[in-house]
Amino acid sequence: MALAGRLRMPPGRTLWHRRRPRAAIGGHLIMSGSLLLAIVILGAVLAPLLSPWGPEEIDFSAFLAPPSAAHPLGTDGNGMDLWSRVLYAARIDVGIAIAAVALAVVSGSLVGGLVGYVGGWIDEVAMRLTDIVQAFPAFILALTVSAMFGSGLFNLTVAIGLIFAPAYVRIMRSEIRALRGRGFVEAAECAGNSRVSILFRHLFPNALTPVLVIAPLNCGWAMLTLAGLSFLGLGVPIPQAEWGAMISAGAADVVGGRWWTSIFPGAALFVSVFGFNLIGEGFLDRSKSG
Repeated sequence: MALAGRLRMPPGRTLWHRRRPRAAIGGHLIMSGSLLLAIVILGAVLAPLLSPWGPEEIDFSAFLAPPSAAHPLGTDGNGMDLWSRVLYAARIDVGIAIAAVALAVVSGSLVGGLVGYVGGWIDEVAMRLTDIVQAFPAFILALTVSAMFGSGLFNLTVAIGLIFAPAYVRIMRSEIRALRGRGFVEAAECAGNSRVSILFRHLFPNALTPVLVIAPLNCGWAMLTLAGLSFLGLGVPIPQAEWGAMISAGAADVVGGRWWTSIFPGAALFVSVFGFNLIGEGFLDRSKSG
């Protein structure tokens, strides 16, 4: 009984009250993810200052050299400095990921918002088309599009953006359909606002919360997709610096004990994807708390 008395919570207090609020946890996750990405992006921007070597510059005296003072992360099989290539590769990997997801968000949200607000046969046709696209595994679809249109940076951005767009079509359609019968929409219609005005001024701003949650997560998936395509030889062409291509080129060296050729670009990819995931999880916690 004495033990039970010591463990009894004060009146009006529960274990839930002793936990940190979900919104605060979400804020810390967003800050942590943003810090990781800020370090990666800052390194990419300051790459010319942080490394004396260019990303495609060859040191003919150091092929597959281990980490040293001259080459902090070592060199690859072509004698190119890995520290420089890891820094410059962030420009391509992070840049394509953000651009591809931005393309998916804009195109998918516009289509989803329009079909969700208009409804009717347009809505049915759009949903069946998204069903067809989403029936294919995302990576296989990206692989097919890249093989068809080539491996240029623009083509890769469009290919990755297209495979993520159907998800935003469905999300925005669902949100718009849930909001279009609300009182503020009816009031806007009675006030004489056009459909375009209602859609862009009243519906879209109130339907963006799920997009903010999913977009950072998709940025991480976009980076993994790009790395996978490059690993298979359908991504960024060699000798451009890209983490997936660097991992692929150094995979055979790991067996021979030259671990640095794959480990360092793999670590950079991990940190970047982890940062995007933390931001997405943080927005998810905040949306649940609100």
